[in-house]
Amino acid sequence: MPNNYSCSNCKNSNCLIRKHYDSESIQSFIKEKTAFRCNAEQQFILEGTPVSGLYFIYEGNVKVYRETANRESQIIRLSKDGEIVGHRGFGTNYKYDISASALSDCVLCHFPTETLIEMLHKKPELMFDFMLFYADQLQKSEANAKRFSRMSVKDKVINGLLFIYHKFGQTEGIFNITLSRKDIADFAGTAPDQVARVISSLKKEGFINAKGRKLGLAKPDELEESLGEDGYFLEG
Repeated sequence: MPNNYSCSNCKNSNCLIRKHYDSESIQSFIKEKTAFRCNAEQQFILEGTPVSGLYFIYEGNVKVYRETANRESQIIRLSKDGEIVGHRGFGTNYKYDISASALSDCVLCHFPTETLIEMLHKKPELMFDFMLFYADQLQKSEANAKRFSRMSVKDKVINGLLFIYHKFGQTEGIFNITLSRKDIADFAGTAPDQVARVISSLKKEGFINAKGRKLGLAKPDELEESLGEDGYFLEG
């Protein structure tokens, strides 16, 4: 493992492993992690394959998705530095129920399942943080599913754009992440042509900035208000 990808050099304060890195009880387990580069669009988890462990994003952006009953892609999460990927299958399933691909060039840290389980037993504080993480994910998933079913296509697209804005930020009015219209559609739970129509309408209304294929929000606060009480940001 390259030295510059070690946990000691990690700047992700939100990473659960990094948070407990100084504990002597888990030092031997941390040595068993592998770190590797993943090119943009490269897939590193394939739905239906055996669970090998958890991935932690050292740097870069990732999309987590699954195949629907209609064999279409549904993005269920967009993740960035310090976040966990593959946790839905950890400890409960033998196979991943999601796929994951890099949205940008990434560095990923992988901990084998057996290593993590032993680490959690050795470090109760780490196990407690994982428990809180899973509880938070479950709460968001349940709340979002209920609200999402009541949203119009336009609100779903607006919600997706606001999520991207809040999570990844923007520079000079353009998102700090580049997503295709299909990615936005897969994330918003609608079709690319519907996304194109909503984006076109929002551009005319002055809510969206565009620079080539790149997008950003001109009036995020007003867009957020337009969602009303059902407004939320997809997560979980």
